[in-house]
Amino acid sequence: WKQVAGEVATRARTFAYSRPGYGKSAPSPEPRDAAHIVEDLRALLASRGHAPPYVLVGHSFGGAYMELFAKAHPEEVRGVVLVDPRHRDFTTACEVADLQGCTIPASVVDTLPPVQIDEFEAFPQTSDQIRAAGGFGLYPVRVLTATLHGFSPKTEALWESMHATLAGEAAAGRQTLFPKAGHYLQLQRPHEVAEVILSLVPPPEG
Repeated sequence: WKQVAGEVATRARTFAYSRPGYGKSAPSPEPRDAAHIVEDLRALLASRGHAPPYVLVGHSFGGAYMELFAKAHPEEVRGVVLVDPRHRDFTTACEVADLQGCTIPASVVDTLPPVQIDEFEAFPQTSDQIRAAGGFGLYPVRVLTATLHGFSPKTEALWESMHATLAGEAAAGRQTLFPKAGHYLQLQRPHEVAEVILSLVPPPEG
């Protein structure tokens, strides 16, 4: 996120962090579902003196966490940018359609750091929490969709269509496709990601 955050920071106050267990952040004894992760972040923002409203940005699983933040605390949100997020219902919809690539293979999960395994195993609970939170508020929502995940064409199409549905849940929602770009849009298309974020930031006063 260094390039994206650096560009955004030239025009807006920016806060980036590593969730507990990532980078230099100490692990947390709390469960790693979205509700706990969102409350961790809200407490951290308050402790650092960053008052709402926020433009929330999250990638992959982080997109699901920011979706819950936005839906559970709409009064604290100015806008949301979901960077190739994992849709709360993608695994189920993919399996119902009898497609390949619906979830991370167990052989891969076993190689992940403990915090990532915890978040992966908690994702069904995360999905339930997002569904229970209801809809988006009146703030703008931008869903950025990569198109090259190594999925089959049908699985890729499902990923894109579920992102379109997610954007359509918001009164001010919009999906943007990134042709020939993979899952890590913040690395492959950082300037475009930064521009989307900045489009939701109000101009400076005066």
